[in-house]
Amino acid sequence: MKASKFLLVLLAAGTLLASCTERVVVPAPEMVKLDYDVRSGDWQLMDDYYMVTLNVPDITRYIVESGNVQVSRCYPGDSNGNDVWTPLPAMRVNVTEGADGADFFYTTYTDFEWTLGTVNVFVTTSDLFTGEQPEAMAFRVYISK
Repeated sequence: MKASKFLLVLLAAGTLLASCTERVVVPAPEMVKLDYDVRSGDWQLMDDYYMVTLNVPDITRYIVESGNVQVSRCYPGDSNGNDVWTPLPAMRVNVTEGADGADFFYTTYTDFEWTLGTVNVFVTTSDLFTGEQPEAMAFRVYISK
């Protein structure tokens, strides 16, 4: 008798736990994809990082209140010649020749922020070594409604 009561309690607990799972299906949001090419001369040197502002009129008040914005950077082709899109933020290791002729390694961190009508993209290097102006870059902005 004790075994059947224990089994009944165990079954009830299992049923209770299984019934607590709620599956909510959210329909896919409408998404807008916009591509931007930033020239090397477009970057502005701030205190210790570079910044460029992308004009994105699709970021409306509705998006600010209810949507989302994501940004990816395009890196030149992989071994098959295909471009590689990397979501931001992203960090890469770079090397340049120092004044003494030796290789100098540093990291580059690329991130972004967005607001009504604009996306600001930032390039910051390790130890705040600004180095040369960033190269030309391609970005893709995804806006979810």
